[in-house]
Formats: sequence, structure tokens, C-alpha cells
Amino acid sequence: MKTKLFFSLIIAGALFVSCEGTEGPAGPKGDTGETGATGPQGPAGATGPAGVAGPAGPKGDTGNANVIQVTYGSRVHSGAELTYNLPTSISLTLMNSAAFHTYVRAGAFWYSLPGNITNNFSYRTYTRANGGSPAVYINRLTGTGNHTFESTRIVIIPANDLKNGRQAALDFNDYLAVKAYYNLPD
Repeated sequence: MKTKLFFSLIIAGALFVSCEGTEGPAGPKGDTGETGATGPQGPAGATGPAGVAGPAGPKGDTGNANVIQVTYGSRVHSGAELTYNLPTSISLTLMNSAAFHTYVRAGAFWYSLPGNITNNFSYRTYTRANGGSPAVYINRLTGTGNHTFESTRIVIIPANDLKNGRQAALDFNDYLAVKAYYNLPD
């Protein structure tokens, strides 16, 4: 009996050792597990070098910083010449190298001089030195009696702002257009 048991064990052992075959294929992939918590942010990196400067932009429009506006209060024109002495900052050199535009307000309207104003009044203007100081003069050409100018504005444009003897695309006969173009105050 012992011999039988001994042979049974040897046969069982041999079967156990000889049952080992080749490894089979891998099984299917399992489900993805849960994502863990985000870790703390790391330190900021060093700043990179400055980029190359871009090309220069196109040249802008010519400015109008040299335009001067001189405003006078109400005056009555009785037919005699009106004299508007200019501030001392207006030199004779500037007077001789600038364009002068004169506007008067009569009623609700601004009128460009020289020109006609309501009720058949017409005027002309000119500049000259008044005792060595620059001045603007207004002479009446037609009409009689008193005519009130509620306000007079003289716009002085130095020659460096003029193009070929006249400012492009600006109607100097329209005070409101000149005021808007040069951003003049009221």
C-alpha cells in the first residue's frame, strides 16, 4: 500500500509539473480609476527676453497747435473803422506770415468778413501795424446806421499750417467749420 501511495504521488507530481504550458494572451484593460486632487501650483518661471520692436507707424496728420483765436466782446459799428488791437504775443513777423480770418456774430449767426451781413451791410477787413502793434481793421462798404457785433473772433493761422496758399478741404467762410477743424473754444 505504501508503494501504491508512493507511485500515486510520483504520478500526481509528474502531472502537476507537466501541466505547465505557454502563457496565454493579456486580458482586457480595466476601467480607469478616479482622478486624484490637483497638486499645488509650482513657482513662476523666469520672464523671457523682450521681443523685437515693431516697425514705426505712418506719420500722423499735421497738428494745429499754432492756431490762435482772439475773441472780442460786443462792439457797435457806426460806419467808422473799427480797430481790434491784437495781443502783444502777436508779433509783426507773425502778422506778416499768417492768414487772418475774421468772424462777427450778429444775432444768431456768425458771418465771415469780408462779406455781407443782414440788412445790406457789407464789410472788408485788413491787418496792419497800429502804432507798431499788429491790429485788425473792419471797414464798412455798404449800409448806414449802427450795426452791433455781439462778438468778434479773429483766427490766426501761421503760414507753416497752410498748403499751397490755402488750407485743403476747409471752407474759411464758415466760422463754425473753422472752429470745429481747429478745435477752438467758445
